[in-house]
Amino acid sequence: MKDNILGLSQKLIKHELITGSFFIFLGSMFANFLAFLLNVFLARNLSYADYAIFSSLLSVIIIASVPAASLNTIIVKFATVYHAKNQIEKLKLLYIKFLKFILCLSFFIFLLFAVLSIPISNFLRLDNVWYVVLAGVTVAAFYLNVLNGAFLQSLLKFSFISLVTSVSGLIKLLVGVALIYLGFRAFGGLWSIFFMTFASFLIGFYPLREMILLKVKNKDISIKTDEIYSFAIPAFVTILSLTAFTSMDVILVKHFFNPQEAGFYAGLSLIGKVIFYFTFPIPMVMFPLLVKRHSTGKNFNSLFYLALILVLLPSLAITVFYFLFPEIVINLFLGGRDYLSVAKYLGFFGLYLTVFSLVNVCVNFFLSLGKTKIAPAVVGSSILQTVLIFFYHNNFYEIIGVSLAVSTALLIFLLSYYFNNFVIQSN
Repeated sequence: MKDNILGLSQKLIKHELITGSFFIFLGSMFANFLAFLLNVFLARNLSYADYAIFSSLLSVIIIASVPAASLNTIIVKFATVYHAKNQIEKLKLLYIKFLKFILCLSFFIFLLFAVLSIPISNFLRLDNVWYVVLAGVTVAAFYLNVLNGAFLQSLLKFSFISLVTSVSGLIKLLVGVALIYLGFRAFGGLWSIFFMTFASFLIGFYPLREMILLKVKNKDISIKTDEIYSFAIPAFVTILSLTAFTSMDVILVKHFFNPQEAGFYAGLSLIGKVIFYFTFPIPMVMFPLLVKRHSTGKNFNSLFYLALILVLLPSLAITVFYFLFPEIVINLFLGGRDYLSVAKYLGFFGLYLTVFSLVNVCVNFFLSLGKTKIAPAVVGSSILQTVLIFFYHNNFYEIIGVSLAVSTALLIFLLSYYFNNFVIQSN
């Protein structure tokens, strides 16, 4: 019995999902620790109003960068298939095709931010349009960075991704602290994100150099763009809607509440998202592994189950801690002060992020297999969350309750869809 348990433990430790997630976890935790230090520094050295400006613009950046996150999903999907089948020349052509597309798209996004800088500033009650312009520059950098990051992920270079994450996180901290000390206020936080992203893009070239410099000898090789488009459009709207789940609440609170209360909610959201950031390496590593198994005809259900368990257990543990010791957590992350007024909401918010993290695993599972029929359910849920918050925002309990209810309903639907299509039909 003891030998069986030991053998099972060793097998689990060596599992590609666990080893890959471990590398990503180390890099992300180090980067998150550095981000935590920077956020503590910002929360303590910026006024409540300035911190609300930074947080609301960070949410705008996240939403505007969703096409980049969607591109990551699309690139990883097809690049992993080419890599699994050892089609290196197609891999090179795919890189060049997406590089041209991303360069054009990033420039367009920047121009869009510049044109809309005044309306966005008015909606968020900002006193300087250059906040929005700088946010546009940062988003453009995100688009550039996603290309190299996606190819590293598709090639299963998880240890190098961990290194890149750590180094760029250190750059973000150093730049942010230096600029705040120099008096740049919320601008300092925004510039730190830009330099982190651009540094990550440059470092990512190193392990891809042989593939990028490869000369394509077979001139008849081509990429099926129709296949890419048929997956890209529903994948894009799905990732956009999924990201909106954890961003629109912050933006709507900034719109409906006074600056101080908006700052309190931004701090609450920051702590709550620790659950998501703590577990996100699991679906990130799971995605290319599932694509590889599916494209080579191997079983993938056990990988999905393992991913759900690896996300659920730590998420519940953190949530319980949030319920029991909210003041300790808020003192640790935000330095206490008036932020302690949101302590009563922390466990509830953690419960919402636990459910959302499981939704994220399910969505990544279906997209890795090319099952884009889930798009209407995810899009509809995101719209429903926004509409309900728009009408029910008397207090933070209502806002969090709406997010929890909608994400729970979506999770139930996704799990039902999985069992109907991958369990019941296979029996």
